[in-house]
Amino acid sequence: MNYDQDKIREAIRIALKDLDMQPTAISDAVFHMTDWLSDLEKWAKFCEKPNSLSPEKLQDLLIEFLVHVPNHLAAASKLVTGIPVTDVFKVGATAESKE
Repeated sequence: MNYDQDKIREAIRIALKDLDMQPTAISDAVFHMTDWLSDLEKWAKFCEKPNSLSPEKLQDLLIEFLVHVPNHLAAASKLVTGIPVTDVFKVGATAESKE
């Protein structure tokens, strides 16, 4: 699997033009929707062969994915829809940890 990032970026850019967004918001949304494509590629490879990684490697993959991807998706969601991310599952996902 090798994603053509240029084609993906251009397709997103074209799709967002119809939403009456400012050019800077479109550029930011395109960035946020593509910066994590390598994470997606690794995750998709795992999903195709779930027994391909040791538990330790899978832990690493999960942590890398979960640290990097959600913030990009939250930013893109706010830019495109105007709707902020909320904690719909009520697990404290949008709250600072109190350690």
